[in-house]
Amino acid sequence: MLSLFNKVMVGKLELSKRYRALMFTFLVILATYATLYTLAAYRVATRWACGGSAGSWVCMGSIDNATFFPWPRGPLGVCAEVITKMDPLDEFIYLHLLKSGILIAICVLLWLLTALYFFKSILPILHKRT
Repeated sequence: MLSLFNKVMVGKLELSKRYRALMFTFLVILATYATLYTLAAYRVATRWACGGSAGSWVCMGSIDNATFFPWPRGPLGVCAEVITKMDPLDEFIYLHLLKSGILIAICVLLWLLTALYFFKSILPILHKRT
């Protein structure tokens, strides 16, 4: 009876280790993606975004092909000095996430969460093995 109990407990522990490793991998991938997105978005914003009043933010480029979503990229092709209004989603990303610095705060919080998860969940498993 005790042997059966030990096997069940070991099975649950293995599932828990797999879950923890999978969750940690997910957090690392998410934080890396968010960091790379932030770097690319700030690169595009410094080159192509220009401002006006809060209701009329515009983007320089070749007729509406610079975007922040799904991945930030500047204008494609020949870049004429054309000023166009940003798409509403791009405007939201630019004004509320980039200009306010929230995107940087999200990246920092994701990396802190990943580090905290590592020290609370992964490191104790590694210490038990040795």
